[in-house]
Amino acid sequence: MDNLKNKNLLNIGLISILTVLLFSTACKKDDTPPDPEPEVYDSYISHELARVYTLQDVKTIYQTMETFYPEISALTDKVQYGVDVYKVTYKTPFQGNEIEVSGLLCVPSSEGGTFPMISFQNGTNTSHAQAPTQDLSSIFFQALHGSASMCFVVLIPDYIGFGKSSDILHPYLHKESTVHTVENLVVAATEMMDAELIKTKWNSNLYLMGYSQGGWSTMCTHKDIEESTQLNFEVTASACGAGPYDLSVVQDFMFQNITYPQPVYMTYTAISYSELGLISNPLSDYFNEPYASSLPSLFQGQFTNEEINQQLNDTVAVLVNELFLNGIDDDPNYQGFRDAMTNNSVYGWSVNQPIRIYHGNADTFVPDSTSKQVYQEFLNEGAGDKASLIILDGLDHGTTAVPMVAPASSGGDKPFIKIDANKPQLTRENMSILLKGK
Repeated sequence: MDNLKNKNLLNIGLISILTVLLFSTACKKDDTPPDPEPEVYDSYISHELARVYTLQDVKTIYQTMETFYPEISALTDKVQYGVDVYKVTYKTPFQGNEIEVSGLLCVPSSEGGTFPMISFQNGTNTSHAQAPTQDLSSIFFQALHGSASMCFVVLIPDYIGFGKSSDILHPYLHKESTVHTVENLVVAATEMMDAELIKTKWNSNLYLMGYSQGGWSTMCTHKDIEESTQLNFEVTASACGAGPYDLSVVQDFMFQNITYPQPVYMTYTAISYSELGLISNPLSDYFNEPYASSLPSLFQGQFTNEEINQQLNDTVAVLVNELFLNGIDDDPNYQGFRDAMTNNSVYGWSVNQPIRIYHGNADTFVPDSTSKQVYQEFLNEGAGDKASLIILDGLDHGTTAVPMVAPASSGGDKPFIKIDANKPQLTRENMSILLKGK
């Protein structure tokens, strides 16, 4: 399980770097002045410099990755700057109140300059210590920070429940709070630039990306910016990988097999919706004992996904209450849960800006059927070629993220990063060992 976690963390860290190639042909400093006098918002609270990378620091990270993925050299060549990483505290609405949350702002260490912005939405996490603002020493997050060296402003929200707001249970797969958290970090970053708290400027191009929960978060945010918000910025393009877009489809997938390898996903949603008041049933209506009683104590931020999995059971009938397992479709007792899943799913629309959806067809965590379904919904709504679906043959939830930029970078359907299961994979441990030797 630890090796799978390390592989997933690597994949998450590389998504942002590789997706640069999705919608831009070259990384050039843009000195075009931004649009004048953006609307004034009230999101930013404070910031602090958290980490500084020299140009050589960034190159060393990517050159070390080339040991495992030679194709990374194409990105190493794009490195132009060192990177300054800031922890940003900002405000966002949550359940009728305004709360303080946090995220990272990574900028090129340049004397001024105007650059496009990437907002990266993280995958499922249960550990406070692994939040973006807390896990700065992770080699995988370092790789993500380093993508700013290729002439991008990079944002990474913690999400509510982590970092500054760690006293709150993370509202997992809750659309409204997630979207506000992502959007308001963009607002806070622009406020910092307008107030000249940092020298970097934004050229108004906004790219969204994420994988797994982050893929869902990205699609939800893209839709909200296009259809609902009064914000004065737009999405330039987005890339969504292996997200649980239709939560009912994912729930059915979890329940249809004898075992499900990520029981943490099953239980996290129920704990979240219970805390939010979206469901009123006791947890024992959803899960069997002794698991139901112990669940609240597992999601207080002290355990990782893997540690929670180890305290649950991957045999579905052992973990899940029989009535919930067999009666969710028509039992009125579970109407609240059905409504919560419907209201927090994201469905296709007549998208204005390009959106690319990636999924491995060997994914045993999140089924590729949810990506196929939402893509068809985009087509049905008239999105045309602004929406595209890339199914990566033979890749699972852990191995899809790295090559998700395949079509744009290779001119076809071949992955940019070729995954060979017979070769050693990059892990936290061996990457750290290699870096120490440089």
